[in-house]
Amino acid sequence: MQTTIIAGVWIWSLWKPERNLYFNSFFITRPDGNLAIDPLPLSEADALEIEARGGVAWVVITNADHERDARAVATRFGAKIAASAPDVAMLARPVDRALAHGDEIGGARVIALDGFKTPGECAIVFPDLETVVLGDALWGAPAGSLRLMPDDKLADPRRAALSLRAVAAMWPKHLLVGDGACVFGHAKAEIWKTLDALGIPEMRVTNIDDARFRAFTGEPPGFGGSAFEVGDLLGAEKLGYRVARIDPGSAFCPLHWHTLEEEVFFVMRGRATLITSHGSTGVRAGDFLQFPTTPVGAHKVFNDSPEACDILMIACVDRDDVCSYPDSHKVLVDGRGGLMLRDHPELDYYDGEIAR
Repeated sequence: MQTTIIAGVWIWSLWKPERNLYFNSFFITRPDGNLAIDPLPLSEADALEIEARGGVAWVVITNADHERDARAVATRFGAKIAASAPDVAMLARPVDRALAHGDEIGGARVIALDGFKTPGECAIVFPDLETVVLGDALWGAPAGSLRLMPDDKLADPRRAALSLRAVAAMWPKHLLVGDGACVFGHAKAEIWKTLDALGIPEMRVTNIDDARFRAFTGEPPGFGGSAFEVGDLLGAEKLGYRVARIDPGSAFCPLHWHTLEEEVFFVMRGRATLITSHGSTGVRAGDFLQFPTTPVGAHKVFNDSPEACDILMIACVDRDDVCSYPDSHKVLVDGRGGLMLRDHPELDYYDGEIAR
């Protein structure tokens, strides 16, 4: 197997001269069980290396045409097999788990795609590795670029291309492809370059009726909701925008204000209470809410109504932004990887320093 620049990710490949590209498989070490994705036959040396790294807990198949040597690899390591639910009936034998959109496996998230050669084509997203694994959804060919497979192999080329926006929306740094050359370091930009080159006029258009809201998990009592990350889906760079759905009896986030990212909210549906440094006021559908980049802009939205409240939230994007939380005296330094600190006690400039 070949190592990659991604920690804990290995690749093994088979050259296909009739297609002038490599078929690829991936071995990924994970704290809760290692994964083998779309496995080709393993050499004995590669199998022994996988054994030395803890074996395989799950074999994941991204589409029915990538079943490959999944059964033999699973048997060798005593692993279970998972595949996208719509493709399960197309496989040679049953699997241990049918994967649906939004499911998690090995700390990775499943994204269901649409319009491809098989109905179950999916992407496997590893947020902590800034990495996405695709089977046939994009080919890395010629090396250094990406393309969709020929139109005559796709169920619906337009739908296939539009569904790939959900992959770019994960902000991947690395893209591992089952066919061709992988992309390391600039995957999101390369995906959008490929999609924009297709000339589909609705590529940067979506409708709220088609929204996929993702619920926030692990929130403490009193906080909760879900969001449709519109800006990520449409490839926004300088603006961030989402539709937040705030559950009844919940706040979307704590009281906070930004130093550089000015925000504006538009209440699309429902009612809620806006809490600010000057007090509280009710807001309803049709209201615009603006928050400057000073302590005056501190805000929190609490839904004290019996129905969900939908709010369009828009802000400029600035990686040097610092977010302050007045109630808890915290600051979030985004430019340093999301470092959360107390804003007190204030330190002297020379605290802890020595001259020589």
